[in-house]
Amino acid sequence: MRHGRRRITWKGTALVVGAVTAGCALVTYLPQDKGIDAPFVVEGEVGETLDLTYAELTVTEVRVADTLTGYTETAVAGGTFVVVDATWRATQGETIFSGAEVTDRQGRRFWPTDLTGCSTSANAQPGYAWHTTYCFDMPRAALAGATVRLARGGQSEDHAGQRRDAVAVVDLGITASEADELWEAEETVSPEEPGYAPASTGGDEG
Repeated sequence: MRHGRRRITWKGTALVVGAVTAGCALVTYLPQDKGIDAPFVVEGEVGETLDLTYAELTVTEVRVADTLTGYTETAVAGGTFVVVDATWRATQGETIFSGAEVTDRQGRRFWPTDLTGCSTSANAQPGYAWHTTYCFDMPRAALAGATVRLARGGQSEDHAGQRRDAVAVVDLGITASEADELWEAEETVSPEEPGYAPASTGGDEG
């Protein structure tokens, strides 16, 4: 039997170092022209505002749910839903943010669902904070150590749309023991509709 799931907000404590190591290997062993095409990875934690040059991004909250509910539908996870709340603030002009995926420790990638009002992309005007909720259906083994990757370039198998561009990689802060606890628990989440975010949700900016 699953038990009542508490709402979880993580403040990650460990930066993602694997991506840095991988980036160094990429520059060292691939031909120079391919290394130049690699995305520029900006790493961070939940609650930290990251500067991607074209935008500031804050992953404000992470939750886990077995069920998502919206105005017209209810969705039940095949595994469990990882719900990622983020705030985008465009800095150079109106920007569409098309890239969103979660990666686990084994390198498996999970793309967002558009069920129950969850977003797969965002569109922000310069100077305004825009709230977006991404939802990922993930298996138990993928929870511990997972990271979310968000960018303006769309996700694809080879990240072709993100070449020579900044991408954010945020550690969701889920440990192995927390993953077991969250899997056994049970919660329903109603994702918020995308929209302008209050100034207080801007992470480090306050």
